[in-house]
Amino acid sequence: MFELNYRIIHGEYDDFVGQHEFFQIKCNDYVYGEMYPKEIEEIMDKVSLYDWFERLAKVIKNLMTKDYVALSDVESYNTWIVFQKRNEEVVISTVKAKKEQGSHDIEFELREPEAGEWTNQTISFKQLEKEIIEKGEEYIKNILSTNKENILTDKIKQEFDEITSYCHGI
Repeated sequence: MFELNYRIIHGEYDDFVGQHEFFQIKCNDYVYGEMYPKEIEEIMDKVSLYDWFERLAKVIKNLMTKDYVALSDVESYNTWIVFQKRNEEVVISTVKAKKEQGSHDIEFELREPEAGEWTNQTISFKQLEKEIIEKGEEYIKNILSTNKENILTDKIKQEFDEITSYCHGI
């Protein structure tokens, strides 16, 4: 089972509604990220939903041609989510590894990774692809409908459409 959950909360310093919110990945019986109760959501740190969806779409795109993709959690100095494709399945793990100078949000090799909170969770590639594309498209539709006057949303939609159309075309 692979599931993405998010909740949009507008902050006064956001460039658009839907920019910084709560995000969570569920993989089998494991969870990465937090969904805080409404009573305390205003005081809790939020993450960039757009960054998460854009990077996860890049993970799918790269898994089309590569067997190993590491996704950096930008909010952490040493946490990665590793996706290892094995035929029609993907093994997902959280790992700790130093973020080398010049590293990117997506890497294809990590030096000396150590096991994180959970490891070796197997799901089908189709399930991973379907969940990322469907939730990403849902997110984009949501921000487009709530930010009609914001010029950033056109750029965001175009960037995400390019990535997901590539994924749909394979």
